[in-house]
Amino acid sequence: MKAIATKAELTWADGLLFVTVLFWGINFSVVKFALAGFPPLIFNSIRFFIASAIMFIVARAAGDTFRFQRRHLPYLLGVGFIGNTTYQLLFVFGVDNTTADNSSLILATVPAWVALFGTLAGVERISARGWLGVGLSLLGILLIITGSDHQVELQFGGATLRGDLLILLATLCWSVYTLISRPMMRHYSSAMVTSFSTLLGAIPLVLIAIPGMIEFEWAGVAPSAWLAVFLSGTFGIALAYIFWNNGVSKLGSARTSLYSNLIPPIALLTAWVWLGETLTIQQWGGVILALIGVTLARRHARPVTIQQMGE
Repeated sequence: MKAIATKAELTWADGLLFVTVLFWGINFSVVKFALAGFPPLIFNSIRFFIASAIMFIVARAAGDTFRFQRRHLPYLLGVGFIGNTTYQLLFVFGVDNTTADNSSLILATVPAWVALFGTLAGVERISARGWLGVGLSLLGILLIITGSDHQVELQFGGATLRGDLLILLATLCWSVYTLISRPMMRHYSSAMVTSFSTLLGAIPLVLIAIPGMIEFEWAGVAPSAWLAVFLSGTFGIALAYIFWNNGVSKLGSARTSLYSNLIPPIALLTAWVWLGETLTIQQWGGVILALIGVTLARRHARPVTIQQMGE
């Protein structure tokens, strides 16, 4: 069993998680740009192929050997299928059938689901102040979304019902992935678990995209679109997933998932700095509230020490 993380390791894990949400906050714009040149399924398959290759390079550079116990292979396959194959398919088709505002708000509930599932499973301990922090961060995101200058499209049900349900299922998949990946990292490094499970999850994505790849006009893809795919695969998937699972390993699932609530504020501030978009007073309040909520919940959520699998 791995030793308990030191204070320095916890601080380092927090720093990497902040870098991760920076990647994901900026990645929205990168993905949008790439999808102008690639169909969604082809885009996903290419970036996951790139991500898998980079993950293996990083893991090998860290000295990992990829020697897994046979009894853990089905578990790793399940982790990859839930956190990569299923999540990505639900997310892509969900976004295609609902509004961006609905998607953002539903995905923002990840910390609440992780905290709930973790508490029910007995692997996370959340105090009353921790739950208050989760609630404040969700309220902050709601203020950010509804405080936009453009017309907000929060219209659950009706025409968006199918997409909303798919995004909700995607949210549940990512929440479960965040929880179930932690036990494996008691046996192996986060880089080993992440790279191997991502490769297993990427294989179905590539197979599903093959028919579209055969018919796709590759010559018409601009170099900038290829660059966007590479950047998304490298930073939005490979490094982000490794940093995320390192946080799960060191901080626990609930505290790590809270960082996902910083993505909307970061995306908003990025658009403000780079694109010159204006922020309303309500949105500034939402940013502040989300930061307070994440900080509060981060301090009052603790992983429960559990026995290693199979022991």
